[in-house]
Formats: sequence, structure tokens, C-alpha cells
Amino acid sequence: MEAVLGLLLLLLGVSHVAGEETDCDGRYDGAQCYGLLGGTVVLRLMDNASVIPGYDWIKENIVILRQRNNMVLSNAIESRSLFVSYNGTFRINNLNMTDSGEYTLITFDSNGQKTGMRTLQLSFKEPKDPLIVLSAVLSVLLIFLIIGAVFIFIKKKNQSHKAEEDSDQELTYAEVSVVQPQGRQVKQKMEVEVEYGQVKFSEQPK
Repeated sequence: MEAVLGLLLLLLGVSHVAGEETDCDGRYDGAQCYGLLGGTVVLRLMDNASVIPGYDWIKENIVILRQRNNMVLSNAIESRSLFVSYNGTFRINNLNMTDSGEYTLITFDSNGQKTGMRTLQLSFKEPKDPLIVLSAVLSVLLIFLIIGAVFIFIKKKNQSHKAEEDSDQELTYAEVSVVQPQGRQVKQKMEVEVEYGQVKFSEQPK
């Protein structure tokens, strides 16, 4: 059930902003940046990352991006992001609610000493086009209808299969009960004895 809900939320987010992309200049302290759920945001963190010996880009004590001597040592969201060092931009695709919050960029010199720090706030905004919202709602309803139809189909199929099994079991029992007619065997035996007696009686006068 959780997987289904997760899929619905993902579809909802993607349908909101298919292909939407926003840009933000985060080169000054306290920048306010905005994105759309399921969309893409391009953050300008610095002019040229290649001339900075080292930096950490942190969100709530979690290092998102770390570079030392022009080498990216870690990227916590590498699967849906791209960092371009020559222009200092960080691109995040398929935005979700966990991406919102305050980010801090800390720069270091070649000796590992801190040389600067600034923050930016990433928030989400509602799509302007009401048709986008309507399409998202319709998409979710369609998914629910498909899931419901599949569930009903599987349930009916299981009930039909169970009914067939019960019918086969009853038929087999009926066949077994008919195969053993005890009364008929006794009757046949009695008829043989009577016939034998009649033959024996007819031969006595001789």
C-alpha cells in the first residue's frame, strides 16, 4: 500500500510540472530560491568552482556536495543532480519535499581553512496554470480507477477459481459414493443361490 501511495505522489508531482525549470542566483547570502514539485531547479552557487580549493554545500548538517582540489568527493543526490564546476551551477531534477529548506555553502582555502559562508533558502511554489492542477487531479483519479479495476478483477477471478475447485470436489465425492452399491451385490448373490437351488431341485427326481 505504501508503494502505491508513493507512486501516486510521484505521479502527482511529475504531472504538476512536466518540463518546468527554474533558475536562482545563490551567490549572495540569504538568497531565496523557488522550485516546483517534480520540476528542475538550477542554482548558481559560485562564479567558477575550479578556482576554489574546497567547499561544502550542506543542508541541515548533511553534506550534499563536497569538493577538494577540483575533485567532487561526494554528491548525496548524484542520481538526480548535476554540478557544473566551470560556472558553479548545481542542477537538481525531480524536486521533492525533502529538497526544501536552508542550504549553506562553506568555502575553504588550500590549507583547509574556512574562507567564507553563505546560505540560501529553497522553497516550493504553486503552479500558476490551473489546468496543470486539474490534470494532476485527473491523473491521480485515473490511477485509483485502474488500481480498483485490477483489484476487482483479481478478486472475481479468485472466487471463480475457488467455485470451480469446490464443484470438482463435490462431483468426485458423488462418483465415489455411487461406485460402491453394497445392496446390489447382496441381491446378485441371492439371485445366484436361488437359481442354483432351482437347478438342483429339478435334478432330484432323476
